[in-house]
Amino acid sequence: NHPPNIFTMAKKSSSKAKAAPVKKVSKADPLFPSRPRSFGVGGNIRPAGRDLSRFVRWPKYVRIQRQRAVLYQRLKVPPSINQFTKSIGKNEAASV
Repeated sequence: NHPPNIFTMAKKSSSKAKAAPVKKVSKADPLFPSRPRSFGVGGNIRPAGRDLSRFVRWPKYVRIQRQRAVLYQRLKVPPSINQFTKSIGKNEAASV
């Protein structure tokens, strides 16, 4: 996908004779095939420093105090507005 890099350094040629490469046996798991990653913009890699605190499993007391704050906010809806949350069904509306 990327153009060839024209600013690469020349490879060093070693005077030593290279030994035969050792093949390592890797058993690929068929359930989790390895796929190539795309490092470009919009690729597979998430940016570093992203705030993942929302997805943390918080302690029970933290969850309870947050839920309590949300519920108390919901209780502050004035009755004149809250009356529209309890609508009646089609069948009941037809009989009225």
